Amino acid sequence: LDTWFSSWLWPISVFHGFRNRKELEYYYPTSVLVTGWDIIFLWVARMIMAGYEWENNMPFSHVYFTGMVRDKQRRKMSKSLGNSPDALKLIDDFGADAVRFGMLSCSPAGGDLLFDEKLIENGRNFSNKLWNGLRLVDGWKVDSNKSTPVTNDIAYAYIENAFNAMLEKTNRYYSEYRISDVLMSLYTFVWNDFFSWYLEMIKPPYGEPIDEPTYTRTLSVFEKICIVLHPFMPFITEELWHVMKDRNGGDDCIVAPYPKAQSTNDMLDAHMSMLKSIVSNVRDIRNKNQMKPKDPVRLHVICTSESNACFEWPGFEEAVKKMAYIEEIDFLDADKDVNGVAFITGKSKMYVELDKEIDLEEEVEKLSKELEYQKGFVNSVRKKLGNERFVKNAPAQVVEKERKKLADGLARIETIEASLERMGSDH
Repeated sequence: LDTWFSSWLWPISVFHGFRNRKELEYYYPTSVLVTGWDIIFLWVARMIMAGYEWENNMPFSHVYFTGMVRDKQRRKMSKSLGNSPDALKLIDDFGADAVRFGMLSCSPAGGDLLFDEKLIENGRNFSNKLWNGLRLVDGWKVDSNKSTPVTNDIAYAYIENAFNAMLEKTNRYYSEYRISDVLMSLYTFVWNDFFSWYLEMIKPPYGEPIDEPTYTRTLSVFEKICIVLHPFMPFITEELWHVMKDRNGGDDCIVAPYPKAQSTNDMLDAHMSMLKSIVSNVRDIRNKNQMKPKDPVRLHVICTSESNACFEWPGFEEAVKKMAYIEEIDFLDADKDVNGVAFITGKSKMYVELDKEIDLEEEVEKLSKELEYQKGFVNSVRKKLGNERFVKNAPAQVVEKERKKLADGLARIETIEASLERMGSDH
């Protein structure tokens, strides 16, 4: 009786509501109640009823229901089963931030939390990545007289654009209480955009210094990363914050202003998608043909409005050459016989020239599989656009995006079919 009855009055009694009106009037109602879904009727509903009975007002605006913590066999954790992890041992083994990362990364809103120690290991690996990233940047020598390469300018424009897109998305997730999605969006941005692409784009040649503007801008981005990650990983972000530069007393990450999302540039995003696709395809072709990662190769580009727009962007060609180790790029007005391996990126076709005989049958098979995939993709988009309810109810920009997907898919099919025809295939 005592447990259930007192729980009704928790939002009131926690503020001494029956003895201290001043405190209750200041805090009541609260914003969010965080609890498990198994006590919706036992506690949550009763709190709401008591709130209206005693204060004539609801006790909270929102209720966030967490999932049950279960082991990877989906069993509820309990003392009798002995399947509950020792939190203090996990912190000793992996660090507090890694434990927080692991728990939050597997906690989708409302869904059960399937605990696995490998998630904690991912958190530790991410912490190591952050630390090693700062060591890399901190180890560069800075030359205040060196001019900024044009590739570094487009790299900075790209990372700022990607950061703002990520921030806009995470702000929406926060408003929807999708905390796990916030963390995974931050993780993807930091690991993929910042470490895998941005730092590789600006990294100076071995033994050479970096220009001062690029170094300063990179630290600025790193600072913003620490701020947005701080609620999830407070210890390492605070440490990185103070290691990256000397700071005055009180200039701490925990009180730094949270960044505001700025407008994003869709064209810049499209150009960077093309750059990433070219670099990834060239690397894949090298790998499949047993070539060294840094062996220079020649790239042939079939000119389209899409590829022309990208390569006319100042610094784009230089970035492709640097990231993919391309010694020369040829621009062709039409498809023709080239001793190389072809790939499709967006609506454009390109070749990596190789000093070896190309297996025509293998190329036909590869393009045929790609054609089959693209036809399936186009059909799925057509079905979506053929759904009157979707077209009528979805936001205009979402419908327009699907129409663009359809147009791009049809263009890719046309390009692939032309290639197969040139190879003499009847596919």
